[in-house]
Amino acid sequence: MGELIPYIQTRTGEIAAIGTALCWVLTSLTFAAAGRRIGSVAVNLIRTLLALVILLIVHRMVFGLWIPELDSKSVIYLACSGVIGLAIGDQFFFTALVDIGSRMTTILSTLAPPVAALLAWPILDEPLGWLAILGIAVTILGIAWVVVERPEGSQTIEHLHRIRGTIFGVLAGICQAVGLILAKLGMGHTRTDVVELVNPWTVTLVRMAFASIGICILAGGVFLFQKRRQSQDTMAISSESEHLPPSRHEVDRATLRRQALAFVLMGTIFGPVVGVWLSMVAVDQTSAGIAATLMALSPVFILPFAVWIEKERLSWRAVVGALVAVAGVVLLASIST
Repeated sequence: MGELIPYIQTRTGEIAAIGTALCWVLTSLTFAAAGRRIGSVAVNLIRTLLALVILLIVHRMVFGLWIPELDSKSVIYLACSGVIGLAIGDQFFFTALVDIGSRMTTILSTLAPPVAALLAWPILDEPLGWLAILGIAVTILGIAWVVVERPEGSQTIEHLHRIRGTIFGVLAGICQAVGLILAKLGMGHTRTDVVELVNPWTVTLVRMAFASIGICILAGGVFLFQKRRQSQDTMAISSESEHLPPSRHEVDRATLRRQALAFVLMGTIFGPVVGVWLSMVAVDQTSAGIAATLMALSPVFILPFAVWIEKERLSWRAVVGALVAVAGVVLLASIST
């Protein structure tokens, strides 16, 4: 034990990076469970508002300010980043979680680093060497290897929206990549008018604030659409039925809502709070390449959870595809840092 503690202290960054990957796994599982109970839009809305409150409190405690002071260009870049990456991108992500499950959605999320690297070439003037391009190709190959596999047996019944979920998972990765590039511009990278880069916590807070506005508008539109559809499909309730006790179905729905709120709270804590904090510790305590590599292991870590919790039957192709996709991200991270 005496030798173990010093060893752990020298590997703080690596341990934090692995913890970050596990946090992303837990977040995906809990949000998927919540989305199946109350819908992906409600999950995204509640998660965003909870995260915003937590980030505001942390920012106030650390920096002494509720609202950060930023120049107009940074605000515009971060606003676009929050709406595209967190509001729209995460809505695609949460819908994919419900449609195709956390394992497949997590694998598709590995598209974000290659797309971000491709966008960074012309926008941030970060050219890619042939090894980085090879890493991108390997990642896409691993994802394609998993996606084109045809589900068997009960999996076909469980994932009725497989095509939609796959498309949304891809769009989520693209939106996250665009959001990342815009966030870097908002921080001040490649901009000559910026003296000091914006702190990552401040960046996260501003992005989440504008994401909250975006998801509120989206949720409001979905609510109005559903309400209009229900009014067209249902008949007026008679005065006698209004005084009946709540049905078993209504009681079950109340239970599902309570369970969903618990899942959303758990996912929010492990995501924007613990996960982000561990990722910052990882980047601070070890090299960016090692941190990015270990944090990209979520598609591998989620495999046993998919079998245990979501009762998926994994084929050898699913396992190999996840490993190949992660290997591509590892290669890209090691070359680009």
